Amino acid sequence: MHIYWFQDSKIGHLNQVQALLGEMAKEIDFSITKISCQDRKILNWLQPYSTPEYIEESEDELTLLIGAGHSTYPCILKTQKLFKQSKSIISVAILKPSFNSNAFDLICAPEHDYPGRIKARNIHTFKGSLALISSVEPIKNKAMIAIGGSSKHYLFDDDLVEKQIKYILTTHPEHHFQIYNSRRTPENLNKKILSMSNAFANFSFIDSRTTVASSFQDALHSSEIKFVTPDSSNLVFEALSSRGKTYLMQIEGFRRFKIFTSKKIRKVMTSLVNSEQVGTISVSTLAEGLKVHKIQHPSVHAEPLAEVKKTAYAVLKLLNERR
Repeated sequence: MHIYWFQDSKIGHLNQVQALLGEMAKEIDFSITKISCQDRKILNWLQPYSTPEYIEESEDELTLLIGAGHSTYPCILKTQKLFKQSKSIISVAILKPSFNSNAFDLICAPEHDYPGRIKARNIHTFKGSLALISSVEPIKNKAMIAIGGSSKHYLFDDDLVEKQIKYILTTHPEHHFQIYNSRRTPENLNKKILSMSNAFANFSFIDSRTTVASSFQDALHSSEIKFVTPDSSNLVFEALSSRGKTYLMQIEGFRRFKIFTSKKIRKVMTSLVNSEQVGTISVSTLAEGLKVHKIQHPSVHAEPLAEVKKTAYAVLKLLNERR
């Protein structure tokens, strides 16, 4: 089987498709052609494959067209239209397309994008986002803090996050933390974290702009405890797809929370908290102005999520039906 992987430039989209293809590779053999949809010149690369001779030769070859992100979906559908004479072309959209949903053979998207009980037959839903499953046993006393920044779902109070980091480092002196920032992390917060080295010896700060940041996945899989900010759904579900305890940090004051409109990602995070799949760290202010930190732990029975395995099964089932 051959796979045409249509790509945009968003790391979160690429990581989800990569995780899915990695899971599928455990069951079947395939080759991959990666196609960038950035320049939107999709017809250029299609020209060599548009001759009647090529289409006739490849008619019996099972071919999967797959991609995540709005810029990839038109490319997938244009390619599917070109090969419409062949019954062996299968189109799969990862995440929810905003148009022509019925044109795809399968759409794999988060549950919060399809909240109703009745779904079209070509819809498969999963919790949160797709992430690589890790069975690596956590290393004792190894820990991490992963920090995002402002997003369309959350405001970001860097003073509040700074106080929580200090609280975490103070209450876990036996752990050594790797603190990772992201491209959205305020520069002011980066400087504050670096200055904490004068008071705390149990952490290392790893800037996303350095080569050392490539250690992120290893830290995520091997850390005993993981404190992450909830602004990135991908980050949270990557943490939950590996062993170790995951905690959500508070990044907004309660007053801001009431002002800022609730959205789908917030509901997902609330669901994780209510089901005790994640723990939380929060800050409240008493009448006297005293700041009080509170940690709520996740369930001791929480297991790594396997959403990518379920989604791979849905894709493989469709492929087997078309063989």
